[in-house]
Amino acid sequence: MDFIKDITAGYRRKRLWKKLAILELKARYQGAYLGAFWIVLALMIKVGALSLVYSMVLDKDFKTYVMFLALGVLTWNYISAILVTSGTLFKKASHFMLQMKLPHSIFVFQNTYREVISLVLYQLFAIPLVILINGFDVVSWVWLWALLGYVIIVINGFFVSMWLGWAGIRFPDVQPLMASVVMILFLVTPVLWPPPEKYIDSLYFQLNPFYHLLELIRAPILHGQVPYESFAVAGVVLLINLLICLMVYRKVKDKLVLWM
Repeated sequence: MDFIKDITAGYRRKRLWKKLAILELKARYQGAYLGAFWIVLALMIKVGALSLVYSMVLDKDFKTYVMFLALGVLTWNYISAILVTSGTLFKKASHFMLQMKLPHSIFVFQNTYREVISLVLYQLFAIPLVILINGFDVVSWVWLWALLGYVIIVINGFFVSMWLGWAGIRFPDVQPLMASVVMILFLVTPVLWPPPEKYIDSLYFQLNPFYHLLELIRAPILHGQVPYESFAVAGVVLLINLLICLMVYRKVKDKLVLWM
């Protein structure tokens, strides 16, 4: 299939999209003494400030809440970054695509790789924080399920970036719309607040894919549990995103340059 060929051809040019992603990160923090480690510092400040406030507002134990928040925020930062930046990824790549015929997936790989680097840097704060609070005894093989959860989230993000990127170049309103939608999703998804136990089985949470994506990481690390239901939901979401890309690619592969 043409779409699979596009992804394969794009992956083969990994030296290109890796270099572009790293250059983009360097440009973002050019002149800063800490460089890309501002990503970690920003997360520490954000989690610290929010934990101080919301642990009191929600009447939660600070040590327990700060771990809940740290894992939720670092996962949400990746999800929101993918959603917000995808709408402009092909627009930023227009000077390449107007001069030569390139696989669409090169720039999706670039966008994904850049945010994965940030996600890895987030772990330099979140995982040591969990171990510092609970001790090394908390480390378990169950944490490997969280690693699988990240893989699923990243793959989902790749396909979402693809079809949102197409939509963003065709309809310029997509990017500002996504910026607004992401803010609303942040407030209504349990990133800052734990789901009330009596409502945990309600349709609101069970049908909320973002809740399940967060549970892929939180459940194994915080509770030592494998969230099989959340993995099933994430798998369905991945299948839907893949099908959207397969259906839309045929219509946009030859028109994308015309829309730029």
